[in-house]
Amino acid sequence: MHLYKPCLLMLLLTSSLPGLAQNRAEQSLTISLPDTNRPSTTTAQRVLSRAYGQLGIKVNFIAVPGARALSMWNSGQLDAIAAKIIDSGLPDSVKVSVPIAFEEVVVFATKKSIAVDGFDSLKPYVVGYVSGITYLEDRLKNVPQRETAPGLESMFRKLEAGRTDVAVDSRFSFCVVHKLGLNNIHILEPSLEKRLGYHFLHIRHQQLVPAIEAVLRNMEKDGSIKKIQDEAIQDHMLQCQ
Repeated sequence: MHLYKPCLLMLLLTSSLPGLAQNRAEQSLTISLPDTNRPSTTTAQRVLSRAYGQLGIKVNFIAVPGARALSMWNSGQLDAIAAKIIDSGLPDSVKVSVPIAFEEVVVFATKKSIAVDGFDSLKPYVVGYVSGITYLEDRLKNVPQRETAPGLESMFRKLEAGRTDVAVDSRFSFCVVHKLGLNNIHILEPSLEKRLGYHFLHIRHQQLVPAIEAVLRNMEKDGSIKKIQDEAIQDHMLQCQ
């Protein structure tokens, strides 16, 4: 039974989507990834590579900053976004309803005495974050004092130098702190939020949504996505050592 499950899935997919079997062999999708080295990015790339591989669709991943990805999307250069943690801000897109990655947002600071209780608790402070991350721009919109940085290294160096009171990013960005040797920077607990990441296809590829959703649902049920997530986190932690 175990041996023919994938074949049965493919048979159901192709029979429910006329024309998909004929077209998928020559089809290729250009998918954007964040230009940051963290588990959510690695997870999304590995999950989608396997999922689209089961459909016989080639994928080409491009690592670009968020603002650049949106510009490429609006000009028609992208077919999909690997994983996105907010639903808005991406016109002409279709969300695939199976989460494939996650991000846990935390506060970094040099002072352990700062109390963290949600994004609004950061209002009294100068908050640093990487520019172009729509999710953080939205969450920090009520914070009056904000300081953007072009990348994580710059963000953390500003924090270390006292140009910001705190910085906000993924928990796994602490790897950058470690590599830079910034020993005064700490993660404040609890985390601000944990968000699930979903795959988005351009509306011109909406005919693929039932197929890729079915494959991802199967990967979710058999534990494949969780295994890939765990492996990506393990690989990331090894890089930080």
